Amino acid sequence: MSQLLKGKPVAAELLQKTVEIVDSLSVPPVISLVRVGTDLAAKGYQRSASKLLKQVGINVKPVIFDNQITMNEFKHQIEKLNADDKINAVLLLEPLPNSLALTDVQDLLEPNKDVDGVTRINLGRSLSPREGDLVPLTAAAVMELLDFYNITLSGKHVTLVGDSLTVGRPLANLLLTQDATLTVCDSQTPNVGQFTRVSDIVIMAVGKPALLTAEMVNDDAVVIDVGTNYDQEGKLVGDVAPEVANKVKALTPVPGGIGALTTTLLAYRTAKIAAKFG
Repeated sequence: MSQLLKGKPVAAELLQKTVEIVDSLSVPPVISLVRVGTDLAAKGYQRSASKLLKQVGINVKPVIFDNQITMNEFKHQIEKLNADDKINAVLLLEPLPNSLALTDVQDLLEPNKDVDGVTRINLGRSLSPREGDLVPLTAAAVMELLDFYNITLSGKHVTLVGDSLTVGRPLANLLLTQDATLTVCDSQTPNVGQFTRVSDIVIMAVGKPALLTAEMVNDDAVVIDVGTNYDQEGKLVGDVAPEVANKVKALTPVPGGIGALTTTLLAYRTAKIAAKFG
């Protein structure tokens, strides 16, 4: 059986740091969680994130809009959040409606409040990251987990499956800064297995259940599953098929892996932003 690279112990360290920062502040940090519409996944994440944030002393201001909100009105509301000195961080919950594509709204956020790192300024910082940069949360969570478990990237062949704007592409940049030898596959890549089979580390971030199967990996591989999918029974599953756990050296579980760490990193970042700019 593979070693399980659980997110919980990594999150526990970050959580302790978060509490220490919050306790040192004269005013509790405030984060605004912005949701458009009634998507069940977005509502579920809003609930779970709010619970964790409140547990560590961070105040949560939910801002909810109807799916029919216009771009002009949405821009006006985001500008109000940017200008509100009492709000330290802003998170845009996805998915957004077609009328508010992420590429159209990402730069509405004040970069110093952009806790998820979706503005082009923060995305660009993933090319040459420095301590405290707000690079995209999920990509940063992957790097935190690899560092915690002492998984060396330098000189290792890493195959990253998924090139999304806020996960795959910034994660590729972060991996390259650690001298990984990198292959990036996307939905148009034929025979992904020809790359994953010869890789030391495989990172799945494409959003397709059970895409990576046991015959696509070698026995010594480390597999990082960033996928967030729901099966027909409503159960949360990743991009990696269950049988892979019986073959590879180590892998992250879903749930309990990268997702669990990402929410804690959200809290940590909010506290850090409040300490720096509050």
